[in-house]
Amino acid sequence: METRTDTQRQNDKAKKTQPESQNLKGTFIAVLLVGAIILLSWFGVFGLFLGRA
Repeated sequence: METRTDTQRQNDKAKKTQPESQNLKGTFIAVLLVGAIILLSWFGVFGLFLGRA
């Protein structure tokens, strides 16, 4: 009978709890787009502020 070490048990547990490797390229692009919109909005409002001052 083969005994399992704690390390082997932890590795098995980690494999079960981690989701499959996913392609997150779409998520990264969406985050970049949202960040760009926020930055453009901020600079637009800042430009209005400077123009009215």
